[in-house]
This record gives sequence, structure tokens and C-alpha cells, in this order.
Amino acid sequence: MDVTFFEQNVEFLSEEVHNAWMAEKISQGFHSPSTCPLYDSSDDKRQVSNKFTRQCGKCHTDLYPYDELPEHVKEYDRVTVKAVLRALEKL
Repeated sequence: MDVTFFEQNVEFLSEEVHNAWMAEKISQGFHSPSTCPLYDSSDDKRQVSNKFTRQCGKCHTDLYPYDELPEHVKEYDRVTVKAVLRALEKL
């Protein structure tokens, strides 16, 4: 299998992987810290500083759209996509 096309589109595939993961986490009852019921959005300074800080046990700091994530978090999805592409190539 020639995976060259997919290798050239790792960023698109990574976003799709993230979206699928995010949908699964939300279906399990998780939410982002900024949508947590315990989150105080009335304080603008707190809102910015705590976007990636857990407020409760159901908060997940990566439950944001792909383009809002820091690069080091996006890299998790890129690594997953590249591993799947390598596995497909071995088939």
C-alpha cells in the first residue's frame, strides 16, 4: 500500500483523529475546563489562565478544537497518525 498521499496529509488526519477522540470523551461525560460547571467565566483573567487547568474530575485539558491546542498536544495526534500509517505500510 502506498501511503505517500496520507503522509502528506498528516495534519488533516491528526485533526480528524482528535475530533473522533474528542467526541468519544464527550460521550463519556468529559468536558473542557472552560465548560466545567465549576468554572467561573465571569473573571476574564481566570478564564484565560485556567483554560487548560482541570476544575473537576471530568475535566480534560485537551477537549478543545484542534486549532486551539498547543503544539505539544497536537503532536500526540500526529504520532498516532504516523504510527497507523507505518502499520498500514507493513501490511
